[in-house]
Amino acid sequence: MSGSVIVLGGGAAGLAAAIAAAEHGCFVTVLERLPRVGKKILLTGNGRCNLGHTGFDFSHYHGSLPQAEGILAGFDTAAYFRKFGLLTRADSEGRLYPMSGTAASVLDALRFAAEQRGVRILCEQQADGLTQTGRNWKVSCGSQVYAADTVILAAGGSAAPNCGTDGNLFPILRKMGYAIQQPRPSLCPVPTDAARVRALKGLRVRAAVSVVSGGKILKNEAGEVQFTDSALSGICVFNLSRLTAESGNRTELMLDLLPDFSAAETEALINELISLRGTLPAGDLLTGILPKRIGEGLVKSAGGSCQLAASDMPADVRRKLCALLKDWRFPVTGTAKFAQAQVTAGGVKGECVTGTLESRLHRGLFFCGELLDLDGDCGGYNLTWCWASGETAGNAAAASASTPKRPPKVSLRDDS
Repeated sequence: MSGSVIVLGGGAAGLAAAIAAAEHGCFVTVLERLPRVGKKILLTGNGRCNLGHTGFDFSHYHGSLPQAEGILAGFDTAAYFRKFGLLTRADSEGRLYPMSGTAASVLDALRFAAEQRGVRILCEQQADGLTQTGRNWKVSCGSQVYAADTVILAAGGSAAPNCGTDGNLFPILRKMGYAIQQPRPSLCPVPTDAARVRALKGLRVRAAVSVVSGGKILKNEAGEVQFTDSALSGICVFNLSRLTAESGNRTELMLDLLPDFSAAETEALINELISLRGTLPAGDLLTGILPKRIGEGLVKSAGGSCQLAASDMPADVRRKLCALLKDWRFPVTGTAKFAQAQVTAGGVKGECVTGTLESRLHRGLFFCGELLDLDGDCGGYNLTWCWASGETAGNAAAASASTPKRPPKVSLRDDS
């Protein structure tokens, strides 16, 4: 098999697509807008790169791309990277990391694999045009035009614009007739009333967290909640951010700080603590189970005084304190910025692509990664989609590239 393929974007999906296409003998060129490829890979997992997850559960994915289930079900992240010389390990939650413990190893494995297969990488090339003439594609980057038999779009969504993914392809694709689900930030902090959280900034607490709208619980998560000066954060909150962005200001986040205790058991616990610590200030009552500032905040929210003795806490304050421990509400006051988001919810809708991620509108044009309307929960699910969709698009683009193997043409723009 031969032919020429352009991959637009040198991130996780783009590199996977380029490697796959090159393995079929195609001449592959990656066009990357930043000075180097893979910047976002280096930032994932706090620099350790949570590159996948053991097992497969499609319920961790969201969007309008049912084709993704078959693509993901047949993909083995650990085996994929082992063929490039990178070994992985899984933590107790099933999250996969490189054995080296560094994200740089993941990027190196992809770069080495691309280099060994003859992939040409051209950086500081920002696409501003995409046209098809017959069965030939042209990608314009300023004054230069690159031509190929097939094109793979792997430019990412709108999240983390400092990594080169600012959604610049979406307007171009809309003009070409593609249906785009409005991009929204996902896996990000959830803004709330700053007055409720400012005093708790920097604290963390384990809790069950729910999205509540109109008196109904829409989704539950559990884990460590982090307080910032104007938002709630943490993995469990990140996994709910997609839903809060959809529902907007009509929603609240509800924290259950004692998920292993029933309401009756919580009341009994408070009474026990008062019997043990009744002479202490009420602000110290909960320090055996919660960080002190959180305990103080709950007492104040219940209408109590942190300075008075815990045993002098009025009955109605005790009842409110018990209720808050099981149901502490924080209004959602907006949506985080894309700069705070790890991924983009939304993108090119599933109706626009085939099962091999080829465009239904334009032959020889393929999509992969975050540009499509599919996003996953925290835990390596999004990178798994990048590797799997990139490989799928790369294989299919190579099969579609039918002209003899040759380097893509580079020319000055000529509008005459």
